[in-house]
Amino acid sequence: MSTRMARHPNTDRGSDAGSPAAAEPGKPNSGAAHISADATICFSRAQTLTQRAGREANLIVIAHPNQSMLGRRFRVSAESPLEVGRSSEVALSFPDVPSISRRHARLVFNDGEVWLQDLGSRNGTFLNDEPVREQKLLASGDRFQVGTVVFKFLHEEDAENAYHEAIYNLVIRDGLTNVFNRRRFQEELDREFQRARRYARPLALVLLDVDHFKKINDTYGHVSGDTVLRTLAHGLESLLRPEQLLARVGGEEFVVLCPETARDGAGSLAERLRAAVEELEVPSRAGRIVVTCSFGVAGLESTMRSSEELYAAADHALYMAKGAGRNRVVVYNG
Repeated sequence: MSTRMARHPNTDRGSDAGSPAAAEPGKPNSGAAHISADATICFSRAQTLTQRAGREANLIVIAHPNQSMLGRRFRVSAESPLEVGRSSEVALSFPDVPSISRRHARLVFNDGEVWLQDLGSRNGTFLNDEPVREQKLLASGDRFQVGTVVFKFLHEEDAENAYHEAIYNLVIRDGLTNVFNRRRFQEELDREFQRARRYARPLALVLLDVDHFKKINDTYGHVSGDTVLRTLAHGLESLLRPEQLLARVGGEEFVVLCPETARDGAGSLAERLRAAVEELEVPSRAGRIVVTCSFGVAGLESTMRSSEELYAAADHALYMAKGAGRNRVVVYNG
């Protein structure tokens, strides 16, 4: 089985990075409406992206450090291009997000279709993880990233149904990496734990953490840090079986839920994942970003009475892996 992970492009073309904020349109007023301390949307340009043949276009915020901003929807008209940036003169303005340029990206309506352009931004604009170097046509369901803010583009006849489906995915998936989130993981862990105890079946967890992730952010910027997490998640997921669930449970922490897998089998899986991560290549303007991970593995034991005990065992093994020098696998032995 090959353990080479997929390569993904650099997302940091500049030096500025920070915590983004988003805005939700309200009622139009004179000029602009301030939605929060760090997010402004100007309504002078329009409120609905485009409508054609009954289709309505929407932008949904799906990744944002401020969790309260997730799920915010923007509708703007086709009367003029919609620009995103830090400047107060653009339609979607994020003045306190350093990773976003003053005039970062533009959405253009043309003959019923919506096109995405990068405006020479410092950190780039990315469509489905690929850099936007020339005008790109948006399709419903596409994801695009501006600085450290990620949007999902919807262009459907049933706009409300599409919006609520997107919101449901936000409940169970991590917006940045698109793998499952802590909430969905906990639900699945509790269910699998009860099943394994009831029928005396094996169950294991593989917990992993990116080594020295703060140093990566400090050295290459938060936009490149986001790319590391996204590339890592995609690569890990490509090496798992369908029944194994990958989730992001912390900033740089992931977990693999392994039903019908004993402790030793999970340990072997963790070693394959660790070796694959070592081959991971995330390019940046400063050169290749070297990524390694530490792994903690635990299997269900007869003395465990709750899923929290199984998770705590894997977490303890992860702590031991970090203390032993990182970039290694430690299996919990009770």
